[in-house]
Amino acid sequence: MISIKSKQFSFSAIYFFGWAALATFALDFVYYSEKVGFSNTHIGYIFAVKMLLAIILQPLFGFICDYIRSTRKILILLGIISVILSFFLPFASSYKNILIIVFFHVAAICSFMPLLDSWVAKECIGEEKFHFGTLRLWGSIGYAIVAFVYGRMSMNIDVVYMYFGRAFFMLITILLILKNQYDGNGLPVPISQLDKKDKPAVRALFSTKTYWLFYIFLFIFCFPIHAANSFFPRLLLEKGSTNEIIALFGSINALMEVPFLLYARKLTRKAGPRGMILIGGILASMRMIGFAFAPTVPLLLLSHLTIAPYVGFFIPGFIYYSYSIAPKHTQAFTLTSLQGLAIGFSGMLGSLIGGTIVDSAGIQSMFAYYSIFSVVGILIFVVTGFWLKRNTSENTLV
Repeated sequence: MISIKSKQFSFSAIYFFGWAALATFALDFVYYSEKVGFSNTHIGYIFAVKMLLAIILQPLFGFICDYIRSTRKILILLGIISVILSFFLPFASSYKNILIIVFFHVAAICSFMPLLDSWVAKECIGEEKFHFGTLRLWGSIGYAIVAFVYGRMSMNIDVVYMYFGRAFFMLITILLILKNQYDGNGLPVPISQLDKKDKPAVRALFSTKTYWLFYIFLFIFCFPIHAANSFFPRLLLEKGSTNEIIALFGSINALMEVPFLLYARKLTRKAGPRGMILIGGILASMRMIGFAFAPTVPLLLLSHLTIAPYVGFFIPGFIYYSYSIAPKHTQAFTLTSLQGLAIGFSGMLGSLIGGTIVDSAGIQSMFAYYSIFSVVGILIFVVTGFWLKRNTSENTLV
């Protein structure tokens, strides 16, 4: 019998090396803009296409996981594809080949972390020894270490060779997932013999008002999030920063997530998942406003630090709330559909429009416009929260 301690260690190690593998994404923008020579508009289009792939594939992979009752097998498949494509990326010799590899890699990896989060959150339910946050914090530590090293190395060697590191860390992650045996009870019978009640209840999910109210909030609130992440490095470069400083603060931010993730368990008990989402969302809005009006690199970096509590509170709250509204056998699809159809679709539009705004009016003007979306999203979340609470009370009385 595998002990709780080894279960905690297994998921912590998977997060550590999984996020270490994804640390190269902090340099993707630098790689595109400096080595390939794309304009801001082109960057916006590239990130929009990435989001489009996520919109389509995240819910699909989530449905498959729910249908076969195994997230672990899908993660192994996606990880193998990531290793192969990451290894071949440095050998790409043209814009076309680079984009083909990048887009196929996004197709594989866009669902990896949402599915891993879904898997880990499910295994944390009912546990007294650990919480989702205490496992996820090891991902922040792994990301911080590797992002810092990459930042230093990028000043001396071509950033594209960092993708060999991504292949290496993802390979370790795959091996750890192979060793992990916590993957539910599997299918009770062969797929062909499943009853309707044992299949993912997608129609039941789409018929609930709670799901769609949450969808609307995520769509509006997350509209500027991906554009902010995409264009923040260029904002720093315009203000006189360097690749090394950008990677350094990415590392610092990741380490700062740790205490907030540790506190996530206590905050979940006090405020609930919706309370965590609200606190994280307010902090993310403050970050957006700071990007819009901060005149210097130090103030911009100070604004950027609010991303740590956003990750520490908003992400666990989002995952647990999606679980609370999901019908039986539909948890992975619920999470990935919100991640893809709401967050992904809005992020695609935000990146697409953001690149055009940057080229026509400047980066900080884009952040000023996008701050409005963040604030409106928070207001909608608060109003719908009161409506749901009132509705629940009325139903209870009836």
